[in-house]
Amino acid sequence: MKLLVQFFVCLCLVRGKKLRHKTSFMKFFLSIIFLCLVLTLQGQDSLRVVEDTFQRYRLHKLWEIGVGANAYKGDLADSYALWSSSVHFGVKFAKKKRWNGHLNLGIGNVRGQNYAYEFDENATPNLFFRTNIVTIQADLQYNFLRSNHWIAYLSQGVGLIRFLPKNEQGERLQNLLASRSVGEIYGNVSAIFPSSVGIMYLLKNGYVLGFQASLLRPTTDYLDNISLWGKKTGADRIMLCKWHIAIPTWKIRKFFVPNQKNEKKSTRQ
Repeated sequence: MKLLVQFFVCLCLVRGKKLRHKTSFMKFFLSIIFLCLVLTLQGQDSLRVVEDTFQRYRLHKLWEIGVGANAYKGDLADSYALWSSSVHFGVKFAKKKRWNGHLNLGIGNVRGQNYAYEFDENATPNLFFRTNIVTIQADLQYNFLRSNHWIAYLSQGVGLIRFLPKNEQGERLQNLLASRSVGEIYGNVSAIFPSSVGIMYLLKNGYVLGFQASLLRPTTDYLDNISLWGKKTGADRIMLCKWHIAIPTWKIRKFFVPNQKNEKKSTRQ
């Protein structure tokens, strides 16, 4: 399959320079359509096999629990350098072979500091912040790769983030008006538009291991309590790397619901 794709790309580059007549162009165009149809049919056949594999494990709904590492980027951090921890709980609706829904709840914190930060001589911004964050989001995931045991996907979501920045003494920066420009007031709930890429591996016992990297993209510029006195344009950013294990619904039912055969034996005794 890889050789076929490489041959297709090379053919496009070579023939694209030499085509001058309409007839040769039509032949080349029809050959491209034929090759695309072959690739599509082969992809559909492989998906049928994969769909049977995942149906055998009954992975229609997966319950996730995981841990993550979060990093902030904004006025007090030029890069994602300071990492903090988080925990995550989610559910993935994996019945469809290409498009899946996903819900996630995340609880963690982010922090940033720059003790050399200056805006102007009259400004007194905070040079450190730390905030707990709670995120809830819904994602639409597209499985661009799906084999017998692997799923690789891209996703785009929408959700909410709650944050409450504090200084080194534990004081709420939202209440310290001297840390911001005059009249600068903000709320502690914002929308997020997370963009993610992830991979999942199906174990033989029906459990699933996964990794996901996300850019949460909040719409607020006040994660660090700095906006008008900030030197960067745009909202603050959060990078998230998450590792999780997913359990199908039937395994959870099997764990909590007693075996009927054992119940019958106990009643007979």
